[in-house]
Amino acid sequence: MLRFPSQALATERLLLREIAHVDLDDLYAVHSVAAVNRYLPYTTWQSKADAEAWWQRVQDRMSDGKALQFAICLRDSQRVIGSCVLFAYDEAHGRIEIGYAFGQDYWGRGYAREALERFLDYCFDDLALRRIEARVDARNRASSGLLTRLGFVSEGCLRQWQMEGDTPVDSQLFALLAHERAGATR
Repeated sequence: MLRFPSQALATERLLLREIAHVDLDDLYAVHSVAAVNRYLPYTTWQSKADAEAWWQRVQDRMSDGKALQFAICLRDSQRVIGSCVLFAYDEAHGRIEIGYAFGQDYWGRGYAREALERFLDYCFDDLALRRIEARVDARNRASSGLLTRLGFVSEGCLRQWQMEGDTPVDSQLFALLAHERAGATR
């Protein structure tokens, strides 16, 4: 069963902590921008009701102990600039999947890499996972590039993995193994 760390995961500029209902206002600012949700498996939030529906899905997913949703906050102001999630936890095989999203105002500043490096340390060092997976919309070159820089290996294309309206969309499967983490460029 997954459990949140006893303290927030800290980096030089960020804190990764258990998500809270009070974070929804900041997250609404993130997910109400179409560009942020372009490659995510849900639509752009149009109202606070969308945020509440997302919150309920998060709570449902975490209730079985196989998922954890983190808020990514600026360390100095505590402002939530994004979130990251661990899900599809398979304890017997030591594997999990990650997902993440950042507000558009925070793209291109190194926040995603900084947050994910700390997140990966937590997964491998504290949770003792063997394998971390990420599925990325095949058109999302920025996310694919980030994962590659973090040491993830592309394991192939999941053809027509999901639908975008009436259009099938491919996903790229990436994975990072614990023994590969030490060799990743930091």
